Amino acid sequence: MRKYFLLSAVALLAATSANAGTDYAEVTAKATIQVASKFTCSDLDFGTLVFKQGNEAFNYGIDGYFSATNTHKDLISASGISFSCEMPKNPQVEVADITLKNENSDELTLNLMLGMTNEFYYEPQLKIPANVQPGTYTGTFTITIVN
Repeated sequence: MRKYFLLSAVALLAATSANAGTDYAEVTAKATIQVASKFTCSDLDFGTLVFKQGNEAFNYGIDGYFSATNTHKDLISASGISFSCEMPKNPQVEVADITLKNENSDELTLNLMLGMTNEFYYEPQLKIPANVQPGTYTGTFTITIVN
């Protein structure tokens, strides 16, 4: 009985695959490749900022001429900023807020606006939290030039 059952199952499978249709799909593959040239920028360094203990939150902004655009009662001193960038063309920059962290993983947020009219300009702004913690805060971001 088993022998006949196995033969019937094999015959049924053979008949099913012989009557099956064939499906197909035509697929187009495409890849667009661009090669980016590298340009040079220095590190964006806000220098040393000294705040009163228990400071209130505020935004510390710098204009493209390396001067503080706003001050706050809790900012005691700022040593200056340095940044330069040699861009070959007009940048179209889309930079979200950038998180900077110190050695203890405390965070600051950097908001950066870059652009070019007759000359390159930038307006970085640090969002200083209330009760900011001491340390050297660092983070990285990428500037991309779109043609």
